[in-house]
Amino acid sequence: MEELRGFLNSWLIPNDTRMPTETLPDLAADAAAWRHTFARVPVPRGSDDTAELLRLRDDLRADVEEHSSARLDAWLERCPQTARIENGELVFRGAATPQGEVLRMAAELVNERRWRRLRACPDCRWIFYDQSRNNSRTWCSMYAGDSGRACGSIAKVKRMRSRKAARAT
Repeated sequence: MEELRGFLNSWLIPNDTRMPTETLPDLAADAAAWRHTFARVPVPRGSDDTAELLRLRDDLRADVEEHSSARLDAWLERCPQTARIENGELVFRGAATPQGEVLRMAAELVNERRWRRLRACPDCRWIFYDQSRNNSRTWCSMYAGDSGRACGSIAKVKRMRSRKAARAT
């Protein structure tokens, strides 16, 4: 799951610049960096593979943001995966393409009933895994840790200041 989250977060809004940043093409151009970041996913074989991965990533991110799996299903229709049960475990077979491996990782999450626990922070749009008991977490973080940003706290402070300003007028 972490590798899939890393793939989805290859588009990000860094805390320091707050400008959307695309990292997938640079990773795809550096085979060693790609293998280090995405151990299960084969290195893309050119600009067509990279462009297809960008479309797949953007569609999967949209599904996560909408709490849906419609785009994932459409991708699985276009790039069917073969699944078998071996020794009591689900095993996927098929062509070893970067898109196929990403689709397998996503399908595994659906199969494990964990896909719906992926969330996108409404502020920084970071994809995180909701580990809360009732599956209701909204923000990537409430406390500034290593990332230096606490989107939940920032949103709550903004709301409080907005209410205060409204009462003052």
